[in-house]
Amino acid sequence: MKFNLIRIDDRLIHGQVALGWTRAKGIDTIVAVDDKVAKDGLQCSLLHMATPPGVKSYIVSVADAVTLIQSGKLDKKHIMLLSKGPEALIQMIDAGVELDEVNIGNVRSNPERKKYLSHVFATDEEIKVWKVLAEKTKLIAQILPDSPKVNFNELLDKVSL
Repeated sequence: MKFNLIRIDDRLIHGQVALGWTRAKGIDTIVAVDDKVAKDGLQCSLLHMATPPGVKSYIVSVADAVTLIQSGKLDKKHIMLLSKGPEALIQMIDAGVELDEVNIGNVRSNPERKKYLSHVFATDEEIKVWKVLAEKTKLIAQILPDSPKVNFNELLDKVSL
C-alpha cells in the first residue's frame, strides 16, 4: 500500500493536519495510530471531531492499524498515517508495513527535551528511538506543506550520544 503522507505529530489530528495537510495531499482517510489514545473514548471522539468533513478517520492501536492496512480495505484511498512518535511506526515496519518516507511535524518541548529543530524536541533516549526509525526509512522534517524540508536522517547522523 502506498500512503499519501506518513506523519509524526504529537497532537495527531489538529488544525495543521486537518486543513493544511489533507488539502495539500488530497487526503480522504486519516489513520491515527496510538495504543493509548485508541483505548480512550473521549480522545477518540475529540480526534474524530477534529477530522475535516469528507475525510474518514480511524483512531487505532498499532496492531489494529497493521490489520486495517493489510486487509486491503484502504487500498484505493488517499491515506495519511499519523503517529505521536517513532515507536508505533517502528512496530508497524517490523510487522511488515512498508513506510517509504516519514514526515516529522510537531514534537513539543518539555524541560527534559533538547531542541533539534524549531518544531522537534527530544531527549537522548528519544533520539536513540529516532535513529532506529531512521535506519528503516527516510525521515523528512517539515512543519507545514509549504515549509522547507529538512533531511532528518542527516541531522540524526550528526547527533552523538
